[in-house]
Amino acid sequence: MRIFSKLALISILFITFSCNLIEKDDKNFSLQDLHGTWELIRYQQESQLFYVDTYEFKEDGTFENRSTARQQDNNMDLGYNSITNGTYRLIGNVLTLTGDQFLTLPEGSTVWYTAPDNLIGSDWNIEREYTIALKERKSQLVLDYKCAPNELCSGPITYFRK
Repeated sequence: MRIFSKLALISILFITFSCNLIEKDDKNFSLQDLHGTWELIRYQQESQLFYVDTYEFKEDGTFENRSTARQQDNNMDLGYNSITNGTYRLIGNVLTLTGDQFLTLPEGSTVWYTAPDNLIGSDWNIEREYTIALKERKSQLVLDYKCAPNELCSGPITYFRK
């Protein structure tokens, strides 16, 4: 009977300790946890392509956001829909992205992706704030855009560390 009591106590302590680790993972993070590449991949049945939204946060405080098309059978990007470059800052759990360059498909384009050289650039100055969280032992980045009243927003979006 004592063995079962000890096993039950050890199991409870293990579960409690594991839950505490996960909870800390969600709430405590640093700028270094943000560095790297994060992807959101969606499959589009009609085109049989994956559409990939990628954020790359660099140690120098700059970021790149790419929207690409990817083949179904491999991990190779076929081309770009858009690229945004800029700077970021993180204060607490608020991430501010300041985009200063935006490249996109030419107006009236009939394709969804192209080579990066064919994208049209412009000076672009936009600032967006997101509330962020890191989940699943810092392998998932959740971006929640601060939506204004009566604004159509998609809600929190989860990106996965690449």
